[in-house]
Amino acid sequence: MRAWVEAKYQEHVQELVHCVEFRSLADGSAERAQYDEFIAHVFETHQNSPHFLGFLFSIASPGSVEHLQHNLLEELGIEEEGGESHPALMEKLVAGAGLEDRVEELRSRARARLDEQVQQPILYGSLREIGLSALVEIVSFEYMLSRVSDRVAEFLMKYRDISEADLVWFTHHSVVDIEHAEQGLDAIADFIEYYAFDDEEAKDIITSTFRENVFIKRYFGVAAAARSRGMDR
Repeated sequence: MRAWVEAKYQEHVQELVHCVEFRSLADGSAERAQYDEFIAHVFETHQNSPHFLGFLFSIASPGSVEHLQHNLLEELGIEEEGGESHPALMEKLVAGAGLEDRVEELRSRARARLDEQVQQPILYGSLREIGLSALVEIVSFEYMLSRVSDRVAEFLMKYRDISEADLVWFTHHSVVDIEHAEQGLDAIADFIEYYAFDDEEAKDIITSTFRENVFIKRYFGVAAAARSRGMDR
């Protein structure tokens, strides 16, 4: 199951880096406004990450508690002395891009996204199933960021003139998420075993979670995610 999930992740990462929107940012052909909107979408996606990790920690299987606790404390900036929370690093990125006047708007958009996810109808019959879906999506972003963050930091520095100091959120994730992604894949396997999913049940939930490319959807919008799989109408 672990290898099957990782193959899903690899497929989605490849779709992300080859989609038109990402390639235009990476080669410098995008307009300034497109870089700004990308930064805004990254902020919306990740500003509430401690909330999601807190939910996962509340239902974690015993074998994954230590990993998720470490991850949550790191997100909050209290795992290391003098550490900054990841939401604070996101705000530093926005400020470094000269978008300080949009911080309140982006916080509101991030909060609205969280509210939408909390209030939307539940597709599953138990927290066991919701937890698996949430876990595989959150780990997928750790997996993707460990492989793509350096590239993103490079094109934002080169084509958007953001300083290295203001890109710490990306460069940090390019390092720590390598280990987090491996631990996350182990946590998925442990969750499936602990909560007694059979393989077909787990695959159905994971396939449903990845029915569209979550990276492209979060960073570039629903229409871009549809185009990436030839589903745009």
